[in-house]
Amino acid sequence: MQYRPTRREYLLSLGVTGAAGLAGCNTTETGTPTGTEASTDAGTATPARTEPPTEPEPTETPSEDPEPDPPEASIGGWPMFGADPANTRSAPEETGPTENVGTLWQFRASNVISTSPAVVDDTVYVGSHDRNVYAIDAAGGTEQWRFATDGAVQSSPAVLDGTVYVGSNDGHVYAVDAADGTEQWRFATDGAVQSSPAVLDGTVYVGSDDTHVYAIDAADGTERWRFRTRGRVQASPAVADGTVYAGSLDQRAYAIDAADGSQRWEFGTGRYIFNAPTVANGVVYVSATNRTEGTMYALEAGDGAERWRYQSFTPRGPTVAVADGTAYLGTTHEDIFALDAATAGERWRYRPGDWLMAELSVVDGTVYAGCGDGVVRAVDASDGTERWTVDTGNLIRTPPTVVDGVVYVGNYSDTVYAISEA
Repeated sequence: MQYRPTRREYLLSLGVTGAAGLAGCNTTETGTPTGTEASTDAGTATPARTEPPTEPEPTETPSEDPEPDPPEASIGGWPMFGADPANTRSAPEETGPTENVGTLWQFRASNVISTSPAVVDDTVYVGSHDRNVYAIDAAGGTEQWRFATDGAVQSSPAVLDGTVYVGSNDGHVYAVDAADGTEQWRFATDGAVQSSPAVLDGTVYVGSDDTHVYAIDAADGTERWRFRTRGRVQASPAVADGTVYAGSLDQRAYAIDAADGSQRWEFGTGRYIFNAPTVANGVVYVSATNRTEGTMYALEAGDGAERWRYQSFTPRGPTVAVADGTAYLGTTHEDIFALDAATAGERWRYRPGDWLMAELSVVDGTVYAGCGDGVVRAVDASDGTERWTVDTGNLIRTPPTVVDGVVYVGNYSDTVYAISEA
């Protein structure tokens, strides 16, 4: 029988024992690091594993006609968790619904959906606790194929150049043909892979519960390097400007050279890091929590120096989306905040009710929030006024995906929703 977490079990897993654990006010602090300075003397990179030789490909007689040029690598739609390898959760070229919305379709899996859908080439890719990865027609919501793993899929798929990359709690990272769901390769780690892959320049970057961050060749699944932390790595890495940024349950954030896996710096938070870092405009945003309150750190991407921090009562840590000089923070308690990305000065706050657990995306001047009360909310990014809400009926644990005027989101009732203007 497949395990299905209840909402109560999920909240207890975060260490929440009652409303008293969440009471309080949000405060902003700016200035210099306070006992959590960046350093460069921890974490290790180890060489790639030796893989067994592969069978040579059969030689074909060249045809008289020249071969067509290979397609150029491109990123379109919403190809991975956070919209891009830097996890900005913002897609400037996309559009989303702003008024008169309704449910376009619903797709039902067999267990909880706690992954963020990827949408590429009119197909929605999503994983489920029922151990499957699904490909769903974006227009009508019909299943195109499913790929079975041997564990719950809590890793959000990444789709690039015709391949789906996804982790599973069975300890593997899989590469699957995006057209028909056939397996291309699998890569074994020594722990569950809840981390969502970030894919850039022919490399898959992903964390594992075995404490490592891995760089894997996207074409054949061979290991390029691994980097050891001191705790489980459950969040997606962020990749920008030749650096991989990763958080660990060892309470540290790491900057790792994308080419060889060597450490550039680390930043100690003294708190667990469950959420993916975000990189924008030379700043790394790192969310950390002691399971009662959370802190968002803004760090210099180059050396890890702290710019500012912002505290909120968020058992799993605040989430962030960054667009147009604004950092939008989702919290567990009541609020969504818009902060000046440079100074953390508050621009507005949106407070619809208790226990938001808001996961955010920003598209075309609108903040889209998937919330713990099961409601998808759309808020004007400029002033925080509410545009619309849709109740899906159960917990939403990942940021919405917004492509071509449609919002896609999964919930704990095993369902993917497509929401659009009527």
